[in-house]
Amino acid sequence: MNCPACGQDNREGARFCNACGRPVEARCPSCGQGALPGARFCDGCGAALSALPLPRPTERAPLSYTPHHLAEKILTEGRALRGERKEVTVLFVDAQGSTDLAGALDPEEFHGVMDGAFQLMLDAVHRWEGTVNQFTGDGIMALFGAPIAHEDHVRRALHAALEIQRGLGEYAAALRRDKGLSFQVRLGLNSGPVVVGAIGDDLRMDYTAQGLTTNLAARMQQAADPGTILVAGPTYRLGEGYFRFRSLGPLRVRGVAEPVDAYVLEGEGTVLSRLEASLRRGVSPFRGREAELLALGECWERVVKAQGEAICLVGEPGIGKSRLAYEFRRSLGIPDWVEGAALSHARSAPYFVFRQLLRQLAGIDADADLALTRDQLHRRLWDLSPDLAAHAPCILFVMGTSCESAAQQARAPDERRDQLRAAVISWIVAECKRSPKLLVIEDLQWLDPSSEELLRHLALEARGLPLMLLMTSRLPLAGTKLELGRVRELHLKALSAEDVHALVDAQVEPYPASGRLRRVVAARSEGNPFFVEELVRAFRERGDLVLDHGAYDIREGAEGVVPATISALIASRIDRLPASARELLADAAVLGTELPLAHLRALARSDRFEEDLALVERRGFIDRQAEGPVASLAFRHVLTQEVVHGALLQSDRQARHRRAAEMLEQLYRGRTEEVCDQLAHHWGQSDRRVQALPYLMTAADGAVAVGANQEAIGHLQAALGLTTEHPAAARKDEIDAIRLKLAGLHFVVGER
Repeated sequence: MNCPACGQDNREGARFCNACGRPVEARCPSCGQGALPGARFCDGCGAALSALPLPRPTERAPLSYTPHHLAEKILTEGRALRGERKEVTVLFVDAQGSTDLAGALDPEEFHGVMDGAFQLMLDAVHRWEGTVNQFTGDGIMALFGAPIAHEDHVRRALHAALEIQRGLGEYAAALRRDKGLSFQVRLGLNSGPVVVGAIGDDLRMDYTAQGLTTNLAARMQQAADPGTILVAGPTYRLGEGYFRFRSLGPLRVRGVAEPVDAYVLEGEGTVLSRLEASLRRGVSPFRGREAELLALGECWERVVKAQGEAICLVGEPGIGKSRLAYEFRRSLGIPDWVEGAALSHARSAPYFVFRQLLRQLAGIDADADLALTRDQLHRRLWDLSPDLAAHAPCILFVMGTSCESAAQQARAPDERRDQLRAAVISWIVAECKRSPKLLVIEDLQWLDPSSEELLRHLALEARGLPLMLLMTSRLPLAGTKLELGRVRELHLKALSAEDVHALVDAQVEPYPASGRLRRVVAARSEGNPFFVEELVRAFRERGDLVLDHGAYDIREGAEGVVPATISALIASRIDRLPASARELLADAAVLGTELPLAHLRALARSDRFEEDLALVERRGFIDRQAEGPVASLAFRHVLTQEVVHGALLQSDRQARHRRAAEMLEQLYRGRTEEVCDQLAHHWGQSDRRVQALPYLMTAADGAVAVGANQEAIGHLQAALGLTTEHPAAARKDEIDAIRLKLAGLHFVVGER
């Protein structure tokens, strides 16, 4: 029996919670009968129960007010958090006028009004898979992106903010109309890093703010006019295009030294996808996909001859699947096409993709009401064939508008599903007989089960029709229902260095990019076009691009930037791995971008090592570089290694580096000079930095022996720094010897 206040599990029959002391079960004040939460009258004696206090949202544990499906997801995906840096969006909501309300209403009525407002806030946050981290007097603080990681956490938070604004606006209007009371809310958002700690069984989450992220979100809320939503610069930059904003210019806010850019969120924008956002900023050159574009063109030639086909473009996020589909459509000028996209937050919505496809096929606007939707669909079906009009109720159900008759609803689930599928396929077949059709379905990795099953049957049906199904997926289709639908996979590879250089040049026009800028972006993007665009964009926004001798170069020390867009995308993919696989990636990130398999195996603490390694290889995080006795691994993207390593808290990172150093000392006992550079690095990054000293000296000697004098100078300078930190680590004569070696090397390389 769970306590409605704190969520504690109590024994059956308990009347009071053994954790917080509150009543576990409300009882009738007249007869003592147990009362259900929310009941107005006792079902034992009929007495009024209005005097019974119900736990308020602000007094309950998160588990009690979080929807069950979301709580399960948090406990599954977030349970392994033991302190990590996360990129999130923070939302603060505060109710204005609550003091006046409290004075105008009796306490019970006031609590009822406030609880209604809190419930509207909770519903909106949970609908977009955010978590309410705390109640703040007359409002809430919510996080998007932790503990459930989302690459689109900014958009989710902004959608939730607009829902709260609309919902509480209607709520306030009703209060004004019915009671003459004033009630408004102010909302503020900011995006950036926070440190998220452990999550308890009741979903309570420890966190501390990192930098200005949380503080600035709170300041935005305080600076907002009543009834408005104010966002800071980082949230605006990541939401631009997807939403409409109005700039307020730089604002001075308490606790922040410099003025900060602030924007009023005014509504949803016209951009729906990352590709659209990129195209709005300007079309970058389409490079390196000539063979794939040719293959799609040949497929369309067969389609117009009624030899339909289903093709899935497969590749990692950002590799250019959507852009290829767009260029294919554009290059051939295909007139009859519709598109839909699976969304990560809609995987539990049946037929979500087909809702989009079928509305477009019938020419029905997304915001059309039921009457207009029904009328337009009926006319479209009747125009194709009077017999098709009989399928309208089933098709309307798939479109998310339930118009089924009682007889249809009474059918067995399997029979009902088959009827829905037959109705949709019959309509699409009829459309194809009128003219060849292209159906584009994006992001199959988020496809809901109902859409997946219907799409499989449609793929099989396409072979005898002038119909092309063009799909995109981050993951191969093996193991899915679509594998049985004879879908052909077209795997997209990384762009060549030449293609990356062309993309970089296009990003910095009218001047060319320097050779150094091209090399830095090519090395860090590793041929991923989205990474190329975001890296150059981040360099520009941070002021790290400098015009030098007629070409754009990058400032010294700016190479290591990881744009928030890329960080969020990588982190969301990692957080969907099992906990043991995430641990393996963390150990691998500590060992470096390239690492011997034997080192990772020796460092691992899980008995699922082989299964986890196979999983991260399948998901494209790590690749095998060599097999056999010297088998080695490498992160597919250096940015992935940096995101994983950067997410570790200092204490955890230091402990992992210490374990790595101890592992190397054990593996190379008696011959540590073979790995002295690595030992110096790991001890230097650990909580026992001084133990790097002897390895730094050995590494310096080895570098001198092969003429690598600059590397030797670096090792000796690090060693000298350690002797300053730890005076007892070396004798004076040893320190003098280090200085003497340094002086000699500086002389050799020509430095004075």
